[in-house]
Amino acid sequence: MRLLPLLAWALLPGCGAVTGPGEVRGHLGGSLSVNCTYEPGQEMLPKFWCEPSRNIFFTCDDDIVITSKSDPEARKGRFSIRDNRTHREFTVTVDNLSKKDEGTFLCGVRTGRFEYDESADVKVIVYPGQYLWVAGPPCPAWMCPPPAVWSRGCSGGSLGLMGAHAGGTAPGCVPRV
Repeated sequence: MRLLPLLAWALLPGCGAVTGPGEVRGHLGGSLSVNCTYEPGQEMLPKFWCEPSRNIFFTCDDDIVITSKSDPEARKGRFSIRDNRTHREFTVTVDNLSKKDEGTFLCGVRTGRFEYDESADVKVIVYPGQYLWVAGPPCPAWMCPPPAVWSRGCSGGSLGLMGAHAGGTAPGCVPRV
């Protein structure tokens, strides 16, 4: 009877030592980065990003991108992964986001052939456009995206209004599609 909790811990996904942000957001055509951490002793193991498997015996059906024991960095198309073994943290970057990048993914450590991989669920949300800061009164901070996603300028020379929280408007912020 004592083995039952240990067996359940070993077989259930997300119960390992890998931690992730839980949820990340990005804009269509933009990029996003996901930081995941792992425990000491796993520095030389491969790190991966994948869609969860529908088969209970495997973590992933196919890896989207994965590092190797000899190379802590890998790139596959729009996806890259970089393992900082000193800080026991790896970063997955997705460039040129599309709607098909939305959903639940796993960031994880490939533990071994006959062991269940350690992983964390990450929900990816992709918004339809970027935001463009245009001339006009500044928006209240609570109504606009953070400054990190703003760019100066005006698309096509026009001013626009963005629908904000609770159906209000925020002068100076327009969605960039």
